Amino acid sequence: MVEGLTVGVFGSDPAAKGEFEASVAKKSEAEGMIVYHRKEGERRISILDDSEFPERIQGYARIASLSDYAYYIAPTGGRLSKSDGELAVLLDSFRVPGTVVTQDGGIDAAWVRASFRGTALESYALEVRPPGSALLGVGGVATRRDLDAGGTVVYMDRAFNVNGLGTVALGFVLSGEISLHDELRTTPSPKDTKVEVKGIQVNDVDQERVGRGIRVGLALRGVDARSLQKTHWLDDGSLAVTDRLSLSFAPSPYYRQAVSDRDLHIQLPGEMVTASMAKGARDGEISAKLPYEVPVWKGMGAAVVDLNGKGLRVAGGCICNV
Repeated sequence: MVEGLTVGVFGSDPAAKGEFEASVAKKSEAEGMIVYHRKEGERRISILDDSEFPERIQGYARIASLSDYAYYIAPTGGRLSKSDGELAVLLDSFRVPGTVVTQDGGIDAAWVRASFRGTALESYALEVRPPGSALLGVGGVATRRDLDAGGTVVYMDRAFNVNGLGTVALGFVLSGEISLHDELRTTPSPKDTKVEVKGIQVNDVDQERVGRGIRVGLALRGVDARSLQKTHWLDDGSLAVTDRLSLSFAPSPYYRQAVSDRDLHIQLPGEMVTASMAKGARDGEISAKLPYEVPVWKGMGAAVVDLNGKGLRVAGGCICNV
């Protein structure tokens, strides 16, 4: 069975990120999310980047929600900006493990600890990379535990029709595994809507079975691509679906506003959804009313995002209590 790993590349210096990415992988997708692919043995690694930050945070929020591991590319000379601080808070909200990379040798481990104090990044290891190095040290990296739903879940980010093949969906296997002829439920959708997997591809190679962490293409029977435009997840039907979330909330100390009694956004695994926020039943909890049902599982990670926030748009991280 083919399995994979999802790696996000973060930073405020596009040139430094581009140099790193070109040295370790081959670009395969540039529409929307930028995707690079790399193969190490039987493991497929998807390396994700975003070109719209800092004007828009939605792309990086989605990548953080999907990533098992992060490479934070330090800007040339180690000169951090407010954008670097916002990305540090975003990665901290999802507790993504990772490494800080310098390609010009301008920083040291003490700089990492001082620059990212109070976030998960202060514990990131520092890697000083020589120019053009193709090494990628993720061989021992495990998949993120908060993405383990106990069943099969796919985040679907694109669906389209292919002549002679029919409906094809592209996405990431967040949890579980997929085999040919599996039936998957579409969410959000009318209840009990299911599609059949009639084909599986990874990097244009046919597969009979794939596991989590894979960027996958699925040929689907029983649905037209146009009816999937508002569908974001496919699952095996074993998960709860709800439009009301109970969340343990860890607010960022750098976000100064309350989140209760406001309309904000929740970044779920893959998709950002509008949410009406309220106080939870217990201290440290918040609740979110969503416009449609989403798949949920206990321990699922999420983040509260204020797209209109002044300076900082990430309010903090959440764990689903359902």
